[in-house]
Parts: sequence; C-alpha cells; structure tokens
Amino acid sequence: MADPRQGSYKDLVQSHQDALDILLEQGVYQPVFLYHIVIFNILPLIGLVIPRHGATRYVRPAIFALSLAIAVEVLSRRRAMLGGNGYMIGLMTTWWLLWSAALFVFLDVEKDFRRIERGATAGESMDEQAGRDALQSHSLNGKCNTADSKPAVASQSNRPDVYMTSTEGHEPETFHWQAYPRKLTHRLEWCAGVLFNLRGPEWNWRAPHLGPLPRSVHTQLCAGFAAEKVQAHDDATYITSKNRLRAALWKFLQGYLLLDCLKVFMMRDAYFRGLVTSDMPPPFPFSYLSSIPLLIRFYHCFISSMGVYVALIFVTSLNPICFLGLSMAFPNAARKLTAAPLDASWLYADSFGPFISSVLDHGLAGCWGRWWHQLFRYGFMATARWILSLLPTRWSADSRVKRITHILVAFTISGFIHACGSHTQFANTHPLSGPFLFFSLQALAIILENIFKTVIFLRLPLTNTPRWLRRTANAVFVFCWLLYSGAFIADDLARGGLWLMEPVPISPLRGLGLAYDKGWRCWDKPWFRYWSDGTYWGSGIRVI
Repeated sequence: MADPRQGSYKDLVQSHQDALDILLEQGVYQPVFLYHIVIFNILPLIGLVIPRHGATRYVRPAIFALSLAIAVEVLSRRRAMLGGNGYMIGLMTTWWLLWSAALFVFLDVEKDFRRIERGATAGESMDEQAGRDALQSHSLNGKCNTADSKPAVASQSNRPDVYMTSTEGHEPETFHWQAYPRKLTHRLEWCAGVLFNLRGPEWNWRAPHLGPLPRSVHTQLCAGFAAEKVQAHDDATYITSKNRLRAALWKFLQGYLLLDCLKVFMMRDAYFRGLVTSDMPPPFPFSYLSSIPLLIRFYHCFISSMGVYVALIFVTSLNPICFLGLSMAFPNAARKLTAAPLDASWLYADSFGPFISSVLDHGLAGCWGRWWHQLFRYGFMATARWILSLLPTRWSADSRVKRITHILVAFTISGFIHACGSHTQFANTHPLSGPFLFFSLQALAIILENIFKTVIFLRLPLTNTPRWLRRTANAVFVFCWLLYSGAFIADDLARGGLWLMEPVPISPLRGLGLAYDKGWRCWDKPWFRYWSDGTYWGSGIRVI
C-alpha cells in the first residue's frame, strides 16, 4: 500500500482498495454482498411478523440462531471498503445482532410493546383485553402521572385508550395505544416500526432523554415514559412541524459544511491517513504544537471527536428531513403507509442533549448518559434487565447493583460493538486495546465518580462548596479523563482508516481550490460491483 506521507489522498485510498481486491482474488477474504444487508433486515422482520403461538414460538429463537451464524461468518471472513474502510460492516452487523437478541430473547414484543397510532382502534390487537388493561394501569416504564394534568384539548371518546388532540391547522385527531396487531398488513408495518426504531419516540419504551410529550398527548394517553414521574409540557412549548423541519435542514447544511472542513484538515495530516506515530507533527499551522506532545494529543483527539460528533448530527438530521418532510409533503400517502403520526414534531427530538448542564452538573455520567446520543440505549437497557433477572432477587432488587449492572453492561456492549467495527477494518487495528478498552474505562470512571460523590465527598468538610466550584471540578475531571482515555479510540480510528472515507459527495472547499486534493466531485467511484466466484452463494452485487 502507498505511504501515508507521500502521494495524493486518492492514491492512498485506491492503494487500500487494490490490496483488498488482491486478497479477495486469493480467497483470503470474501466480499460483502448486497444480499447480506437484505438478510440482516429481512430475517428479524420475519421473526417479528410471525406471532409467537404454539409451534411458532420456536421461530424467533431459530431466526436468531441463524442471524448469529451469519454474523459470525461476516465478522470473520467478509471485508469491504465502504463505511470507513470497513468499520460500519462490523459495527452494524454486531448492533443488529444485539437488537435481534433484545427483541427475540430479552423482551416479549407482543406483551410489552405499544405504539401511539392515529385513528380509533378497532380492537385488533392479538390480546385486546391485555392491551386495554395495560392502558388503564401501567405502561412499560412507569405509572400514569395525572396529578397536574389539564383537560383535553378536544372531547374524549368513550374508549379509555383513545383520546382527541388538536393538530397544527387540522381538525382534532383520535389517537390510541396499539399493541401487536392481528391484521397481517398492519402487523408488518407495526413490526417494521419496532425493528428500525432505536429511540422509540412513539412507543411506550420512549427514551427518557427525549423529554416529555405534549400535555395533550401525555395526559390523554395517561402513560409515563421513565422510571420516575414525567411532567408534561404545554403544547405551546413545542415547535411546529414546519419549524422542526427547518431546524433539521439547517443542521444538515451545517453538518455538511463542517464535515467538508474537517475532511480538509484530516487530508493534510498523516495521522488521519493512518500513520499513528508520536514523531509525526500535524500540518501547518498546528505544527507549532510539535514541541508539546500533550497538545498534539489534544489536537488529534479534538478533531477525531468533532468528526464523530458532526457525522452523527449530519446523519441523524436525515430522519426528520425524510420522514417528517415526506409526511408533510404527501400526507395522504404517509397515512396509508403507517398509522404512526409521522407528521408530529414531538417524534423528532434532538439527537444530543444539553452539553453544558449535563457535563457541569453531572460530570462524566452526565456526559455519556444525558448529552451523548442515546441511539443504542434501549438495547443496552434490555440486555441489562435480562441479566438482572438471572441474579438472585436480593441482588437484582438492590439499587446499587442495578446501577452498576446497567453501567457495566452498557459500556461493555458498546466497547464490543465498536471493537467489532475495528476488527472488520482493512488495516492493522487494535480492537481490544483500542475501542474496547476506551469504553471499559468509561464504565470504571463513572462508577468511581459516583462512589466519590455519594460516599467520599459527603464525609469531607466540603458540604458548603459553592456550585460554581463543583461545576468547575466536574468540567476539569471530564476534560482530563477524556483527553487521557480518548487517545485509545482516536488512535485506533485513525489507524483503521475510518477517516479515509468521503463524507460528502461534493466538496465546496476542494472545488474552490482550498485543499491539497482539488476537485468538486468526491464520490467518483461506484459503491457496488458484480462479483462471482463460480458458485451460487459467491455471486452477486458486491459492496465495494
């Protein structure tokens, strides 16, 4: 492969591709086919659509076992360059396997899951009485909170699980909780909503960090969405769907330009080309930092973290742009496609929480649990609850055991998922001493931070410490800890070639001649190509 310090950026990327093609031709690795992506989406959907009754109760465990076998084969033998030098191949494969385990093994979808849908229910759930009882008593995560509720915006129907609420410029609509549907077409759409929904904004497992629902929704559904009571917000405090869409478009544009800018910075630095050495200074003007190694580390960690953060903001902004935007542009088609209220602005909360209050008031725990994206949160929690159910009752009921279990499970699984992404990269990566160690250290630090605040600090003569000093201490600790531990994952991401990927199709900066490699078009090569090794399973559309 080409020397990261020499030649053009595109030559380096092409050298990686050529090296992988040679190993594919020799049979050392196998290509990733388009049907692998289809299988990983279709298999779980089939398992969810088939009701778990009688003999069919064995379908989901069988599908999960098949998914596990396919995932192991992909992680061990399949390689592709798409998605950060193959990073997304491992990460998404492992996540879908974990999510399938949560839906098929750790949870009971038919019994526990309910979705907010528009239109009066016809009582078509697989267990109507159980659903009605759940609506009148408890949700999955908490009890009804109606102490401060206000009257409904419009009149209620006679059904206890149906309410009327006003919409933006439309007649009041009827909504209800929908359990596992009986009708096949409805069940197919409902199950697809479960499978491809990570944060659950319209489900009874709605993530707490999304915030409370509008009062008209929260009150009439009478469902809490967190372990503690959740206060509803007045409808007037929620931005309209049009403003939500405008905000998403603005974030998309900001993310696009920032990604292009970060890419230009990375292209000039051999570190982000994969040359992770201590003697390689960053390019001008940051070359002046070369005399202070700690500042070089800070620079590389900062650019790496900004790359991940901006990429997530950019990608998650597509959710409201696509679903909210299309449902507003084609309302009739959206209503026929799904019963979920896709045009409701409260479905599209921000991906990240408030940074300042989360970090300054809650330290490292707030950084990860309140500010950072929570896309995988429910899968982690479901796994932790399942593990707790295997422990003796006296342990699983202890609040400290539950807290420590949730922390350890969440960061261990997160480390494993990202380590699998590192493993499938076509480079000499260090999955265990890189991403897995990084996330494991976060769990240890949060546990020690909690012990200090709840046990040690209370015994020190510092009870009257001013708030500004406590917030400063939290900020200093988070900064120093992430600067120390962040190098483990930042170095591995750079070493693995994650930053070799092109995040945007057209580069304004490179097109205007403001970068080392000039040219407007960035996606100038195909993503897919036909491949055949002479066998049925070895032929198809290859992911390049």
